[in-house]
Amino acid sequence: MSSANATPRRVRVPGDQNRNIYRRPDGKLEIGYRDSLGKQRWRVVAGGITAARAERDTILGKRGKGLHVKPSPRLRFGEAAERWLAEQVVDLRPSTQAFYRNAVQVHVEPRWGRRRMDAIDVDDAARLVRELRSAGRAESTIQGVLVAASRVFRFARRRCGWHGENPIGLLEASERPRLSDTPERRIYEPDELAQVLAASWEPWTTIFRLADVAAGRESELLALWWSENLDLSDLDAAEITFTHQVDRSGRRVPLKTDESKATLPLPRWAALMLLEHRARSRHTGPFVFATRSGRAIGQRNLLRALYTAQERARTREGRPTFPELFEHDERGHLVVAERGEFVPRRVDRRKLKLPDFHALRHTAAMDCDDAEEARDLLRHKNSNVTRAVYRAHFSDRRRSLLRARMEARHASKVPSAPPADRPGEVVPLERAS
Repeated sequence: MSSANATPRRVRVPGDQNRNIYRRPDGKLEIGYRDSLGKQRWRVVAGGITAARAERDTILGKRGKGLHVKPSPRLRFGEAAERWLAEQVVDLRPSTQAFYRNAVQVHVEPRWGRRRMDAIDVDDAARLVRELRSAGRAESTIQGVLVAASRVFRFARRRCGWHGENPIGLLEASERPRLSDTPERRIYEPDELAQVLAASWEPWTTIFRLADVAAGRESELLALWWSENLDLSDLDAAEITFTHQVDRSGRRVPLKTDESKATLPLPRWAALMLLEHRARSRHTGPFVFATRSGRAIGQRNLLRALYTAQERARTREGRPTFPELFEHDERGHLVVAERGEFVPRRVDRRKLKLPDFHALRHTAAMDCDDAEEARDLLRHKNSNVTRAVYRAHFSDRRRSLLRARMEARHASKVPSAPPADRPGEVVPLERAS
């Protein structure tokens, strides 16, 4: 969002008698002043313009008399949280704003909103984790709630004059969310992915195959530009660079973190696939994947195409690749309509736990030899995140590699077996009997 179109955090109330009084986007009044240390402070006022003038005069009167001026020690979590959302979060992307607002307003404020910041301790933080877990919240969701709450406490120290300690930072490792307990995502088995690709059509097939090799998120793949993100001049050294993503409104915006911005190699077949896609494209705009008018494809259209391909996918025997998408009779057999078609189920896909588009990214990671290589491909901040998601897979992979190395080392140290029918021959069991 450009600064010219951004909503100001606060606007000064006009009139000479309203000096130092501002109105926030939510309509509340706020007083701006400098404390005894010269730091700019802001205080929300409960009431109208008359209450704001009285509060301002009280604060400025103390400053005039040389008295120590600081925000109220009775700062409540809800007040700090609303200021944080209005002043800090308001400039973030809409999806990030929605995430933080949900974390604070749905999960934290109902518990801590009316409590003083000083009265919230580490026991309250640990209780928050337990309550969210008992309510069935995912460990990743609990982690997101703690991040939002922690940032409210940090904001209170920086901007609200609060001098207490952040209780979230005092949690022991055993009290924090157990991200390692998060169930691994359902990925595509080789036959499943091949059958989905066979049931899809262009340009979706190209997008699905590119996601499977480059591990790109749907928003990142839809933001690719020919000139900026792809180097196909040398098919044996082709590269793809991730720099932007397409948001829910269809706008192309830079990726949020430096780790997400990276250049990865592309195999020769993928480079040829993209050149063939370009030759078929009817638009001449910068987007690699675009509508006929040259605009970015919407994420919903991409997911809708994937869901349709999953419903159309069939095994070699002609049965649905994902039978859970279709009705079964009381004996567990697929229901077939009069025309010989399988009858679709009316069910929420999230309850079925089918492999989604993000599963293509996970399937690509499974081709890596270890967590470090997967981290580079997935562009995670560090390999600890990767290990937490793929702990079982890479644990099995490490054991297999270790076994192979042990076999190789042993073979290099043991002399070769003597020829058969000579001293030292190993006699098979059936001959020994």
